[in-house]
Amino acid sequence: MRIVVATIKGGLDDFVSQAFGRAPTFTIVDVDENGNIINVQAVQNPAYSAPRAAGIQAAQFCINEGADVVIAGQFGPNSSQVLQAAGIKFVSAPPTMTVEQAVQAYLRGELTQPILGAEGSGIGPRRGMGRGRGKGMRRGVDDW
Repeated sequence: MRIVVATIKGGLDDFVSQAFGRAPTFTIVDVDENGNIINVQAVQNPAYSAPRAAGIQAAQFCINEGADVVIAGQFGPNSSQVLQAAGIKFVSAPPTMTVEQAVQAYLRGELTQPILGAEGSGIGPRRGMGRGRGKGMRRGVDDW
């Protein structure tokens, strides 16, 4: 079984990153049929600095790496749709867990559900007070 964990620096001792698409690294952990970790590889997340669609690109990376399971703190709606469509299980782990602890917790059946958060980093167009009519903060409002 191949488990991909979103991480900051990578490795079994690193903590689970709370962001999936914008995690700096992924730690790829191969586990045998007895639940023993047989291989660990830390790799850069190619989507880490992507200007947009980081979650989708990170999900595609996991697909290309042959992931059976992906562990992160939370997943955006786009990345979760891509992982689900590919048949990859994805679950969330708290930021206090190391990669090794998260993998063992998953294997014991303790990590079962993903936490879905908002996609994106908060940069870009957002809805303000004016609801797109140019009236936010009373600008352009003549009848006040």
